[in-house]
Amino acid sequence: MTEIPSLDLNFENSPTVWKFLHDDRFVRGIMGPVGSGKSYGCAAEIMLRAVRQKPSPRDGIRYSRFVIVRNTYPELRTTTIKTWQELFPEDVWGSMRWQPPISHHIKIPTREDIPGIDCEIIFMALSSPQDVRKLLSLELTGAWVNEARELPKAVIDGLTHRVGRYPTKADGSPTWYGIWMDTNPPDNDHWWHDLAEKNKIGGKFPWTFYRQPGGVLLAEPGEVPENPEAQGYIFSGSKWWKVNQDAENSNNLPPGYYQQLLGGKNLDWIRCYAQGLYTFVQEGRPVWPEYDDELMSGDVEVDPYYPIQIGVDFGLTPAAIFGQRTAGGAWRICDELVTFDMGLERFGQEMLGRIAERYSKHDILVWGDPAGNKRDEIYEVTAFDHLRQLGFKAQPTDSNAFQVRREAGASPMSRLVNGKPGLIVDKKCLRLRKSLSGGYFFKRQSMGAGQERFKDTPVKNDHSHCGDAFGYLMLGGGEQRRLRRGSYSNSFQSKSFSAETEFDIF
Repeated sequence: MTEIPSLDLNFENSPTVWKFLHDDRFVRGIMGPVGSGKSYGCAAEIMLRAVRQKPSPRDGIRYSRFVIVRNTYPELRTTTIKTWQELFPEDVWGSMRWQPPISHHIKIPTREDIPGIDCEIIFMALSSPQDVRKLLSLELTGAWVNEARELPKAVIDGLTHRVGRYPTKADGSPTWYGIWMDTNPPDNDHWWHDLAEKNKIGGKFPWTFYRQPGGVLLAEPGEVPENPEAQGYIFSGSKWWKVNQDAENSNNLPPGYYQQLLGGKNLDWIRCYAQGLYTFVQEGRPVWPEYDDELMSGDVEVDPYYPIQIGVDFGLTPAAIFGQRTAGGAWRICDELVTFDMGLERFGQEMLGRIAERYSKHDILVWGDPAGNKRDEIYEVTAFDHLRQLGFKAQPTDSNAFQVRREAGASPMSRLVNGKPGLIVDKKCLRLRKSLSGGYFFKRQSMGAGQERFKDTPVKNDHSHCGDAFGYLMLGGGEQRRLRRGSYSNSFQSKSFSAETEFDIF
């Protein structure tokens, strides 16, 4: 490259992005609705940082190296790289290397008294904590994490010790180093929400989070005029909306962008992508489409006359769902215990603590995956043996077939008991409610020509573990027998039941 390309960056209508770009904190994040220009700003920051790097004492070149991270290579190619090429087209800034790992090495020679630039950009897909090992050999100046809500925090943690390692001392060391992230709003139980709103990282190297104005605002009651469409109001998701005059990047959007965007969208989609609020947006097809959170969640009181039954999903992300089955087959889910990166020993102690705190006067019955009967290769005990050693009445369900678990979980959702839904989940069980509402889902597969289908097995994610625990609770608690017999046993009437007769296990 012999000519020095020009880069015209105008953030006049994006004050939040402008403040974000002028922040030198070690880790920064920016969240906003679609169309807000956050990805454009994050891509521009790479060159803004590259030109601020001090020249190498060896040859006067400003050296820098960055990684751009997305969750998958298809997303990286179709979205992130497209944004990158809008700012840095190959015919101006040099050709990209398209064999994985995809990269763009921008070299601008020294000219008169202007130092040259040697800036290497590597594009990587990191979708899971296991992918962090791909970072181990990288020596970076900084990292841009695109659509950070799609990535586990382990990826961010892995990046923190790879940045600041390039250029070397021989080339002057990095003038600045760090990580910046952008995202559409995640759910309110996401690590982003936790660090941005609740458990903020302060001290000498704080993490800062910026939030852009929404693209639309919810119209207040009584605000909607007689002829709303003519005055720019949009009706979608059973609500009236108006375009936010403070929305950023509006000068770069086509006329009517948000009005057209809202058409045919549900309320959660609008709140997330257009209004810019923390919202859970359902993806794919829910494992339990029968579940209606508005009807089936509420305040659940523990009944002293029925045992507490617990469904457990094993593994290193164990989960336990606590419930009671009352007369007539009504289920009341009263508690959840969802953990991550925890072995069965610690999880068993957590369960004991929860029981001692809240259910010490109840009989406790534990149900789990029959795979828990497999003996450990080192200690030669099963997961159920371990739970029994801790004092639990633990028993595997008759089956761990997914379809059986799904039908057992759907069964109480599809009936009324004394005029109320057969399943009520305590409103404090946020993770289970999220799982049942669609967090545990079948992934959509495009078939072309406007057709689509879904995979046969659901996606394993943070919501699947409590969903599986719920399924084991339903199976062990009697729903499988109901599926077989088509009716309920009425022997579960009081605390004086015979466990040996009802469950035929102890």
